[in-house]
Amino acid sequence: MRSRRSMSGYCALLVAALLIIAWGQARADMIDGIVAVVDNSIIMNSDLHKKMDELGAPDDSLRTQKQVLELMVEDLVIKKIYNSMGLPPVNDAEAKSYAESQKISVENAKNLIMKSTLMDLMVRSRVVITDNMIKEYFDSHEEYAGKESVRLRQILISGDGAKVQKASEELKSGRPFEEVAKQYSDVLASGKSDIGWTPIEDLSDDIRIRVSNGKAGDIIGPVPVSREGQAIYQIVEKGIRGNKSLEEAKEEITGVLVRKYQEEAFNHWLRKMMSAYFIGIYI
Repeated sequence: MRSRRSMSGYCALLVAALLIIAWGQARADMIDGIVAVVDNSIIMNSDLHKKMDELGAPDDSLRTQKQVLELMVEDLVIKKIYNSMGLPPVNDAEAKSYAESQKISVENAKNLIMKSTLMDLMVRSRVVITDNMIKEYFDSHEEYAGKESVRLRQILISGDGAKVQKASEELKSGRPFEEVAKQYSDVLASGKSDIGWTPIEDLSDDIRIRVSNGKAGDIIGPVPVSREGQAIYQIVEKGIRGNKSLEEAKEEITGVLVRKYQEEAFNHWLRKMMSAYFIGIYI
């Protein structure tokens, strides 16, 4: 038979163990607490940080945590709306394929597919793009006007001043640029000196000024292009490149505007739908 002292010691140990377990559980609850509720669904702190890891978001920013949590709440609402409409479950193979192409998780892929399906059903047919909207967009975006550009030939020579001098002399004597390039250039694109069209604004300051003041056939250089390298250029032609007419840009602009207004209409619809759910955010 155990003595009273041993029984008392055993009880004390048992109580201590239970207290340790209870304290550990309470600590775990504090660490992994509820951060959001959408009706009967909850988002735990661990869920939030897992999502932040997936997105590569900074873990120490409260503002970022709130932004990511709002996205998670939106995903939950979308899932609830999708299921409430009796729509078929997202095909696993389709979700996996989409996840691989976008380099996201399968779960995120399913959420995006559900969102896209709801957008198709609720707002796609309601977005109308007019000719005036297209023209206004066209007129307000400079990229459709193109950029002043130059087509250049290039001789590139690395670390050999005598070679650079010899190439320059031969060009001054009237020898064709392409022949000199084939003999002296250390780099030839596809075996030719022609390096194609470049926006003049993208050139270095000294080359840009000379090109702007030059005309087809002019030789520019030698000019330093690296620590040891020098280049000689010839202007082939100048003109506006990358420009599009309204008719050429119409299909592209229509696509941009359709996506923009569909997104706006869907977000407005989603905000209204979200008001039907109890949503609590606790960070």
